[in-house]
Amino acid sequence: MITKGKRTKAKYWGEFIVEKVVTLDNPVKCFSAEKGKVDFNPTIVKISWEQNPSEDKHDLWFPYWITIDGKEKYGQFAPMIGQKAFLQLLSKAIDNDYFDGIFLEELERKISDYRKQKGKVE
Repeated sequence: MITKGKRTKAKYWGEFIVEKVVTLDNPVKCFSAEKGKVDFNPTIVKISWEQNPSEDKHDLWFPYWITIDGKEKYGQFAPMIGQKAFLQLLSKAIDNDYFDGIFLEELERKISDYRKQKGKVE
């Protein structure tokens, strides 16, 4: 797993440091027809770049690990994650100040608009 304070380099983008890491309370228990029992452990990592690659900063990273045959391996491809696990990670990221006020206000507005549109107003 990745840890806070780790310095590393991303191909094409340069060096960055890991600022914060949120993980699930427990890995997602999965089953693979090919491998049997597998643990899926997604994360949301907040990073800071030595030199930002864009105006949007690209400061959120979604690495994951899987445990297959008792061995933990880094996920090499874009993760596929269920809503429950994603909500837990997102909640922890909010609790750990990953996002600024503008982002959170826009998220809140989007959820409110969705609920009104679908007739789910409280």
